[in-house]
Amino acid sequence: MSKVLPGVGAGYTRDEHMRWLKPLWQIGIYALLGLYFLSIFFFALKPLLGWPIPRLLGPISTLFVWAFALGHALWTLGWRHTLAFSGIAFLVGLTFEAIGVATGWVYGGYHYSPRLGLMLFNVPVLIPLSWFMVIYLAHAVTERLIGDRPRTVGRAVLACLVGAVVATSWDVVADPQMARTGLWVWEQPGAFFGVPAHNFAGWLITSLVVLLAYRAVTWRWPPQAWGEISPLFALLPIIAYGALALSFIVGYSAQNEEALAVITFFTMGSLALAALARA
Repeated sequence: MSKVLPGVGAGYTRDEHMRWLKPLWQIGIYALLGLYFLSIFFFALKPLLGWPIPRLLGPISTLFVWAFALGHALWTLGWRHTLAFSGIAFLVGLTFEAIGVATGWVYGGYHYSPRLGLMLFNVPVLIPLSWFMVIYLAHAVTERLIGDRPRTVGRAVLACLVGAVVATSWDVVADPQMARTGLWVWEQPGAFFGVPAHNFAGWLITSLVVLLAYRAVTWRWPPQAWGEISPLFALLPIIAYGALALSFIVGYSAQNEEALAVITFFTMGSLALAALARA
């Protein structure tokens, strides 16, 4: 005898409830990605159109892509993998960021602006949340490039290293712009458009630790998708990564920052194109 879910209404079984929920879940994922696209291209086009930027749009845009990444991971990996991935990314990201802010050892000397909201150990909570979304999208790009679920330890470590490079490419593109907006401040600006090279080594290490820990924890757990994964739905994280690259190319070009636009194309842009070409 099937069990009726409390609060759902008489006659609605658990399976029937899930049949209603699953399409709505996927629609929500597409909607979050659409909102993210609108926000990033709003930022990219503002120099050309002279639009004012709402104060909270940056954090809200980040939450859009974080919620998209979380929802997509739940559908494609299942709740155990998603909990492990997001939890590891949050804890490792918060730990490294807190050490970095306090000592400058991980990324170089810097501090965050209070504009990013609630702080924990002088790190905005939004930042360790962001580590998950960045690394999840990088993980999806990596799996498209070299294949999913490596069967040997050596292959898994190589996949983690590639994923860390893909994630760090995001920061190579984004950090010069984000630092200019004052969301974080480098105590001693570096040679790469004001960003210390030390920062990118820290990004590479942080991303690698998260990916290695995630692989280790879930090594014996196969992902359990919630439902059918269409080819388009599987590509969404890669499309999100590529769209962000395109928005930076447009934005840097609009600001007459041709060097950064070229760097974006040959880092994030080329990785996204290579992953899409394997679709």
